[in-house]
This record gives sequence, C-alpha cells and structure tokens, in this order.
Amino acid sequence: MFRFKRYLIELGSAVALYAVLLFGAAAIERTLEPTGALKLAINLIPMLGAFAVAWVILRALWRLDEMQRRIQFDAIAISFLGTALVTFGWGFAEAAGLPHLRAFQVWPIMCAFWGFGLFIAQWRYR
Repeated sequence: MFRFKRYLIELGSAVALYAVLLFGAAAIERTLEPTGALKLAINLIPMLGAFAVAWVILRALWRLDEMQRRIQFDAIAISFLGTALVTFGWGFAEAAGLPHLRAFQVWPIMCAFWGFGLFIAQWRYR
C-alpha cells in the first residue's frame, strides 16, 4: 500500500544522504587533491546516495495500485521515448554545429518528458 507521507520521508532522507555525500566528496577532493583511482573513487561516492534515491522510487512504484502503476508506466514510456528521440536527434545536430550534449543534461530532459507523460496518462485514464 502506498503512503505518500512515508514516501516523502524516505525520499527526503535519500536525497539528504546524496547531498551530504556530494558535498563531502567535493570537500575531500579539495583537501586531498587526489589523482588516479583515488580521485575516481572519491568522485563516485555520491552515487551511493543516488542508488538510495533509486531504491526509494522503485519501492514506491511497487506499492502503487494497478491504475497508478499503469499511469506511471505510460509516463515512463513517454519519458524514455521522448528522451531517446531528443538525444538521438541532438547527436545528428552536433554534426551541424550544435554544442555537445553532456550526460548531466539528459536527466532534466527525462524529468520534463516524465512530467509531460504523467499529464498525458492521467488525462487519458480519467
């Protein structure tokens, strides 16, 4: 059973963990100025928080009722396809002089398409 308040607490805790690890890793890197494998390991530390966020979201999806799961599935499918089309098209456009699309820029594109997909799916199943 999905409990929104519980989800917010779990998600907030996971995001807080991510933020602490992100700022902590940045501080450690500035202090130690590591190189090589140690630098890579320090820079990947925030991924532990990102995995925690992903786990919380997956657990929330598993707790949804069938209708909400269907709506989320449609929204995620729209997000996946929209992001694929935009990034694929952008790759061709880079040959025409558009700037390189960084991996960090893909996440906001996915979120925007997910929001759009959620709107469409909720409207569709009214």
